[in-house]
Amino acid sequence: MASHVIRKTTKDDLKRQIDFLNVQIDRHCLKMSKVADSFIAYSEQYIEYDPFLTPPDPSNPWISDDTTSWDLEMSKEPTQQRVKRWGFCLDEMLKDPVGREQFLRFVESEFSSENLRFWLVVQDLKKQPLQEVPKRVEEIWQEFLAPGAQSAINLDSHSFEKTSQNVKDPGRYTFEDAQV
Repeated sequence: MASHVIRKTTKDDLKRQIDFLNVQIDRHCLKMSKVADSFIAYSEQYIEYDPFLTPPDPSNPWISDDTTSWDLEMSKEPTQQRVKRWGFCLDEMLKDPVGREQFLRFVESEFSSENLRFWLVVQDLKKQPLQEVPKRVEEIWQEFLAPGAQSAINLDSHSFEKTSQNVKDPGRYTFEDAQV
């Protein structure tokens, strides 16, 4: 029988480990100038949307008793400021309920709304309680990917095969390959 000799950790071993970890703490993964540049660019892009730095137009109804802001929010037409923010990235538009509705209307006119609906239900799947996930995965599969699906989406063969395998063991990230 082979016996394994386990060596006790010595004081010197611990000192070496502490020195190594201290060096790792002091090591920067990114140059601070790059971090600062990124932070400044982000701040400049969003400054007009920060009510602490730029007074909102129209004013905050909780402070001024002016309900114009609420009236604009209830309107189905997006404000110019809102549309400008959507221009930052697609994610900004999809986070905004009005932006999502406007984008859905656009893709419906282009006959590709099923792609956006698929993306939205997959995002929603990631937030579902675990016991509901298998049922929801099957519903999504039937609606978007099964042969003869009502709202079929196009996938390359590799993504389809991988997703087909994932459906056999459903989870919150079953459709990750299909979503990309």
